[in-house]
Amino acid sequence: MTIKEMSLRLAAISVIADAAKAAKDDLRQQLQAEMDKIGADRVKAEFGDEAIAYVTTSKPRFKWEITDERGFINWVKDYFPSEITEAVRQGSIDRLLEKLQFVDDLVVDHNGEEIKWAIGIQAEPYLVTKFHSGGREKLREALVRQIIEPMSILELE
Repeated sequence: MTIKEMSLRLAAISVIADAAKAAKDDLRQQLQAEMDKIGADRVKAEFGDEAIAYVTTSKPRFKWEITDERGFINWVKDYFPSEITEAVRQGSIDRLLEKLQFVDDLVVDHNGEEIKWAIGIQAEPYLVTKFHSGGREKLREALVRQIIEPMSILELE
């Protein structure tokens, strides 16, 4: 397979995945509404005479939501002081780390002081599919009209 064929295949699968997700989300809503009507929390999916899956409504989990962060912290300080820790505000971490740099294979801060508590790691590259204007629609149309065969792209033949 050539690089052009691979990139076309990846773009086509992106279109299929988007359509599948939209169809799945819509079908989930419809099925949940039907299950609610009859009071069912589990439905069997059958293919021919064989049960191939069960669709179950998950049980909602109860969870507390803190509406007053300061009040919560004060309560914990009063009754569970060992649970209090110092922390850097999450929103400041990236801004503060931007002050670090490499100098001669050493990590140094904005004052030139060596930092021993951080290392630099290069993230792995990954592929991003960005469609040109109308490209997604053209590819979708080619799939619908079977100019491009979806089953061959998914290797389901």
